[in-house]
Amino acid sequence: MRFDYFEPTSLDEASGLLREGKGARKALAGGTDVVIQLRRRVVRTDGLVNLKRIPELSGWTCEPGRGLRLGACTPMRDLETSAAVGDRFPSIREALQVVGSLQLRNLASVGGNLCNASPSADTAPPLMALGAMASLWTERSRRETVSVENFFEGPGASVLGPGGLLLAVEVPEPEPFAGDAFERFTPRSAMDIAIASAAAAVTLDAAGQRVRAVRIALGAVAPTPIRAFRAEDLVREKEPNPKLLEWAGAAAMEECRPIDDIRGTAAYRKELIRILVQRVLRQAVERARAGGTETV
Repeated sequence: MRFDYFEPTSLDEASGLLREGKGARKALAGGTDVVIQLRRRVVRTDGLVNLKRIPELSGWTCEPGRGLRLGACTPMRDLETSAAVGDRFPSIREALQVVGSLQLRNLASVGGNLCNASPSADTAPPLMALGAMASLWTERSRRETVSVENFFEGPGASVLGPGGLLLAVEVPEPEPFAGDAFERFTPRSAMDIAIASAAAAVTLDAAGQRVRAVRIALGAVAPTPIRAFRAEDLVREKEPNPKLLEWAGAAAMEECRPIDDIRGTAAYRKELIRILVQRVLRQAVERARAGGTETV
């Protein structure tokens, strides 16, 4: 397969190159998804647009009171090895640690993981649970913001239109008495994609006895990563005892819409969600009671 290769240095230039391709050109952030797809001839392209030379898309900050902001091309490994990210957003580190291999994470980016729009994208559930927002560059309005949970439109599809770019992801500062957690299940311990995954973010009252706020997100069990709203409603404003968490897991199991495929049946994935949601809720509650910084 022959194709052109571009290295733009500005957002305007990159967006223009992608628009000129009329959907036949691919943006390159880390390349760990698109290069494999090209090698396997799953997708075809007449041009790759490398985004790594655009300064605005690289780098990240994690500052008290301002949350986490990461450029779309920031390597996953940079975030995974940050004590600040791991202490304040443990679910993000837990998701990053299971993406491929260490060598892959030195290239792969969170932006690329989201833009690939796989239902099993590991970074999507924790970002959704944490209420993250995505900053976009679009042909229509140049700059706009959308929640990560509304970024996905279907398998391999996002809200980015022709020439659209994901600029950055912003995660709000955790509230006091907040905790979060992520867990996934795969047949192998590494180098595999999730059969099912779940993330939860919980904020407790000052006494640590009641859930003031909760967000639960699921991966690999619907056409896109999804929120488990009914499970959230069950938990909110209640004491997070084991029975309640069991009910939440059962509710989440009924909310997901998995399929049968070579890696697992729909019934198997539902049962995994029932268990995973209980686990991440329990871990998030424990971390919230410990000040939101306990990691495992």
